[in-house]
Amino acid sequence: MSATGQIFIEALDLYAYHGHFAEEGRLGQRFSMDLVLDCDLRASSVSDDLADTVDYGEVVALVTRTFSAKRFKLLEAAARALADAILAQYPPVTRVSVTLRKPSPPIPGRMESVGIKLDFQREA
Repeated sequence: MSATGQIFIEALDLYAYHGHFAEEGRLGQRFSMDLVLDCDLRASSVSDDLADTVDYGEVVALVTRTFSAKRFKLLEAAARALADAILAQYPPVTRVSVTLRKPSPPIPGRMESVGIKLDFQREA
């Protein structure tokens, strides 16, 4: 029986100082992100042991550290840094999808958010 699947973290809200405009770097803003990690979940589905899977609490801590470690001008660069950190730390993860949103972008118009979605796959 196969039990490959995905671990997901939805609507993780973090405050950071990213953005192209000087005000974004000075004032900071909220960001919301979704992460989807493709990995083999067979062992943990049988053992019921956290040691046999990717601990999403640890992933949240890694993402939080990585997201606030430096200032990114573009969401694309921040998403790549998050995916690189996850893939480096967790060998069982084969693919990472990162969705990043700015809920209050500093641009004219009424909108809920702006953002990007990028998919990254482990190099063979």
